[in-house]
Amino acid sequence: MHSFFEEFLGNAFRRAKRDTLSIYDFRERNIKKAEVVYQYLDSRLEKIYNNIIDPSNKFYEELYSLIMPEINIKKLRSRIGYLRKFIRNIFKEYNKKLRNIKDREQSYKYLKEYYGRISSIIKRNKKIFNYYKNYEKFRSNLPDIKNYPTVVIAGLPNVGKSTLLKNLTGSKVKIDQYPFTTKDLMLGYIDTPYFKIQIIDTPGILDRDIEELNYIERKSILALNYLANLIIYVIDITGTSGFSIKEQLNVLKSIRKILDKELIIYFSKSDLFTDRENKIIQYIRDKIKYKYFTNYEELKEYLIKYIKTKDNLFI
Repeated sequence: MHSFFEEFLGNAFRRAKRDTLSIYDFRERNIKKAEVVYQYLDSRLEKIYNNIIDPSNKFYEELYSLIMPEINIKKLRSRIGYLRKFIRNIFKEYNKKLRNIKDREQSYKYLKEYYGRISSIIKRNKKIFNYYKNYEKFRSNLPDIKNYPTVVIAGLPNVGKSTLLKNLTGSKVKIDQYPFTTKDLMLGYIDTPYFKIQIIDTPGILDRDIEELNYIERKSILALNYLANLIIYVIDITGTSGFSIKEQLNVLKSIRKILDKELIIYFSKSDLFTDRENKIIQYIRDKIKYKYFTNYEELKEYLIKYIKTKDNLFI
């Protein structure tokens, strides 16, 4: 399997050969080959350059540094720009030589030199192309965060976050019984006649020091820290999630230490409630003074009213 930069060069040279088959004059043919190689490489580099986008907000900036710490996006883009300029200068130099030479042997010598210098500069920068391929793969998997008022759903795995997102927005969310139910940030939207509310479901945040968080958990922290205008913390008091109420309240406490965001509580799985669960809700209400909901329709109405009363709720 050829590497990205080898395909890059190979395609340029093959195109030059293909596009000059009908040119019989050696001088015109070599001039055209040099031109085709340059035009192909320049157009590809321009596309790569334009595809490298600086992080548009703090969320993306931090996410880039977390997942691709070895890649500086600004330097990557700058390096591609430098390559375009360098190749353009090489082309200008050899285009002039090829146009001014009439000797057949010397013409082919110049073309060979031109190909060699182009190949050399591309190969010397193969690490840059590898970085770009990693960047491209990463970008294609990024959540599409809109510039809307944003509510983030938080809580431990299997407490009902994905179900709440689906109920609030109508989004089809994949629900799997794995340690982390939702493997990526999942997005949905509440549509109103005047605005949209972006709802983001995060992976589970475990009760550990932030430095010990794994990749998925750190993405949760990023979402909460840089995206949330309001946090819905989901608590399962039925015992079906596998986490105790104490564990869930400890996580809530840790969130409050890290984030200075407005927060409301949603007690999930209300269809399983008995007198026991109602007493637990009363106990938690007395212990922590947050607005709470057990009905997603009432929660949705509250979110719409909440957004109406706020200004500048945009990331």
